[in-house]
Amino acid sequence: MHERVLGRTGLRVSEIGFGCGPTAGLMINAAPDVRRLAVAHALDLGITYFDTAPIYGDTLSEKHLGETLRDLGAQPTVATKLALQIDDLDDIPGAVVRSIESSLQRLGRDTIDRLQLHNRGAGQRAPKADIGVGAMLAVDDVLGPNGVVETLEALRARGRIRFFGCCAFGGEVAAVEQLIDSGRFDTILVQYSLLNPTAFWDTPDTKVRSYGQVGARAAAKGMGIIILRVLEGGALTQTEQQHALAGGVDRSSADYQAKARRAEQLRFLVEDGRQTLAQAAVRFALARQEVSAVLVGFSDVKHMDEAAAASDMGPLPADVLANIVPTRRAGGNM
Repeated sequence: MHERVLGRTGLRVSEIGFGCGPTAGLMINAAPDVRRLAVAHALDLGITYFDTAPIYGDTLSEKHLGETLRDLGAQPTVATKLALQIDDLDDIPGAVVRSIESSLQRLGRDTIDRLQLHNRGAGQRAPKADIGVGAMLAVDDVLGPNGVVETLEALRARGRIRFFGCCAFGGEVAAVEQLIDSGRFDTILVQYSLLNPTAFWDTPDTKVRSYGQVGARAAAKGMGIIILRVLEGGALTQTEQQHALAGGVDRSSADYQAKARRAEQLRFLVEDGRQTLAQAAVRFALARQEVSAVLVGFSDVKHMDEAAAASDMGPLPADVLANIVPTRRAGGNM
């Protein structure tokens, strides 16, 4: 497994991260012995970056990950998240501290390696995020006095967290740009996939939500870029049925079916049988030099082997990339 530097943090992490969320479901739904075998296998492959959140499985993901790592005596890099609800905004510092202290207890750690703000940013507050979890936060809720960042900086000074980041999956692009430009975040979660490359590419495709090249903007600020949704909830896996442990995706929904139809147009990537569509999707994201890690959800150790093999293959070459994304301009460096 190849490693990359997580932006200006200086942390070296595996370029494939173990996503512990509900879509693949292993860390939430598997039995303890299955979880131990899976995490041990991931560590043997060189996967050193694990991504969880309190919201995953209603805290089960954090709890199970902490137990499993303690059983194995392993200390990889662990990232978890903070998602404030609308009622929390009456006391942002108190809510932030309570969330992080609870995460530390479930994980069985004294320090969180990387804390990610899970809330999406917008021009003004809203009770629910447009995509994802928690309330929509106004920029001032995050950057203003007694806001999220001020509290996170205080927790970092106390040694409770090492680095923290923001999220560019959903929300309003203008608000995300303000968070990036503040220079106060070390990392950023970015949606970037074969089906939606707009975090780095200026594309005329109007069928996808545009992220306005925020990935390139964040990279220019030295932020570590972590890619999520690289497999688009399973639409880029060539698998018609979900694994028994998986959950969180309605494959009958109009949105998923539209993604599956668009994925069919990428079959040329696997015609020679040298890679799976999932591997092509991972290699597509790894083709960005600015990307630090690509999160992949696992339901089975075979999925880990598939992702590790994609890392070994290296990024997709430039001539293949040119056939994938119709573009006017690509931000950053390939």
